Amino acid sequence: MKRLASIDIGTQTIRILIADCDDKGEINPVYRDRQIIRLGAKMNTGMILAEKNIRGAINCISSFKKIADKYGAERIFAASTACVREASNSNNFIESVYNHTGITPAILSGEQEALLTLKGVQSAIRPSNYSLVIDIGGGSTEFILTSNNKIIISESIKLGVLSLSEKFLNNDPPLPEELDLINCEINKILLSDSKSINESLNKYSVPDLIGTAGTITTLAAMDIKMTIYDPDIINGHVLKIKTIASLFDQLVKLPSKERIYIAGLENGREIVIIPGISILTAIMNQIGSEQLTVCDSGLLEGILLDKI
Repeated sequence: MKRLASIDIGTQTIRILIADCDDKGEINPVYRDRQIIRLGAKMNTGMILAEKNIRGAINCISSFKKIADKYGAERIFAASTACVREASNSNNFIESVYNHTGITPAILSGEQEALLTLKGVQSAIRPSNYSLVIDIGGGSTEFILTSNNKIIISESIKLGVLSLSEKFLNNDPPLPEELDLINCEINKILLSDSKSINESLNKYSVPDLIGTAGTITTLAAMDIKMTIYDPDIINGHVLKIKTIASLFDQLVKLPSKERIYIAGLENGREIVIIPGISILTAIMNQIGSEQLTVCDSGLLEGILLDKI
């Protein structure tokens, strides 16, 4: 067994997984953590990572490296996603991370991110004969459509919770017209940019939906009323679209400072959870899905599986 670590540098959140791994692809987690850094904040006004956000990300990665060293991780594999691959100063960011930590994060393409996410999901949940795996992130959403364990489509589209919240949410709680604008934007992008959604609409059967990443796992934690997050309980939890609608109705009536007291809602997600649920609901409505299976495992696990 080798002790390895993976770091996911996302638009909204930076996460770490330290795990004992064997050559057969078994992963036994020994430590997990995440910090909401919002590295991709304010990128709607220019495709540049802000210096303040870069400093926050480097401090977080430095802290995670110290933890990985303390746990005896032999190697640390870091990967950056939507905001870094879109930023005009991405090379400067990667160089700064290396200079401060000795870690050189890979910049994943959208398709690489989707495929690694699928690997991670499959380590915890076996997709059915016809499945759509979705990962709603801060700067992008990934789709992986599979049939009989073969990938039909893997893609990443520019639809993220942080960018939507910055673009449309100017009032707290949000105004109905702001929510309408978010929904219009989401539906337009899904139908114009997502091959997976359009492929699903052309099929007679509805794909089984599997969801991973912060928005969806947070919804599961809220549904369970989880006060201490437990990925083992999250994995396999089934969310009904009626439950999602009920949680959304509860959230949009409250100002963000009151949402943080809802059990299961992670501090730092009280604003972006609104566009996150809107994206998920739009996906479910467009493909005609009444429920989805939640998976905590995803990109972090996929990174390790790819390396071993």
